[in-house]
Amino acid sequence: MNWKAATQRAVHWSLPVGLTGLSLGWTVYAVGEILSRQAPAPLALTVAGIYDAVWLYALAMETAHRRQGSKGMLPAVLGWLFLVTSVGVLFTHGLMYATPVVAVIGAVVPAAAKATLIMAVEREATRISPEAQRQIDAVRSATRDQVAIGCAVTRAKVDRQKTAAILEREERKARGQAQKVRHEAAEELTKVTAEHPVADVPQEVPALFSDEDLARVLGQWSGEGVSPGVSPVSPQVGPVSSVPAIAAPQGAGHAPLDLSGLAEVAAVAGVATPQPGEPLSEEQLTVVLRWLRHSENPPLSYRKALAAYRAAGFSAKEERVRKAYAALIDAEDAEA
Repeated sequence: MNWKAATQRAVHWSLPVGLTGLSLGWTVYAVGEILSRQAPAPLALTVAGIYDAVWLYALAMETAHRRQGSKGMLPAVLGWLFLVTSVGVLFTHGLMYATPVVAVIGAVVPAAAKATLIMAVEREATRISPEAQRQIDAVRSATRDQVAIGCAVTRAKVDRQKTAAILEREERKARGQAQKVRHEAAEELTKVTAEHPVADVPQEVPALFSDEDLARVLGQWSGEGVSPGVSPVSPQVGPVSSVPAIAAPQGAGHAPLDLSGLAEVAAVAGVATPQPGEPLSEEQLTVVLRWLRHSENPPLSYRKALAAYRAAGFSAKEERVRKAYAALIDAEDAEA
């Protein structure tokens, strides 16, 4: 004998059986006490017992039909009819011989017995085998796993889309800010140019650190300058910044070069006459630029002087020429 199964079955049916027994006993007492006022006590108790016996038989037959999965109309109708009658009798008895609270409690007991009996029968009728229950549990577990994985994947996709949207928004904001800065810079440049026009604006910004400056820092500077074909940083390769060749100006407006005049200017300055194609010292470079600048009236600007310098065949880094020209202008301003 399986004591565990028997114990579980007894616990399962204990409440419906107990409530049904309490309801039957209370009903016998209530019906007998009410009828005893109209008939002898033995007769009243006999009628009450018959009433409860028929009700109990109807409950048993209804329970049997429910457990078999069949429908018994007569037991079901009798069961509900006797239940309503018992509720009414117990409620009336409580009002006659006790208080309204007792009347309500007595009326609830048959209804509770009926409800627990139905629940117990339904569970007993729908019980399945352990193997079927294991299969049902496996199917439910697999379904929950699939649902959980699907939810996780969906949330991951949502997070990825949100992150991509945030990154795209930040990139567009950065582009918009950059465009705004460009626009403001262009407007400012247009405004300043209109308010302060300048002639001979250089097309390129000169290097802030020339090859000569770099050679001087490295200790490779000489009075003859750096060889045009050798870089002071990487001797095996070409120069770091090549000097663009400026073609001789066509119709620039300055007079043809007269080297005899250059010799006179050099003699006054006390330096050797500069020769085209040869390295020049700083003094010779200044002499050449002074001679070129004042070769016309009004004096040449830096750009025109540089073009004439290249056209005459003289060579030097543009940075040197620019510095020497600036020094020349400062000296002239000081003399004036």
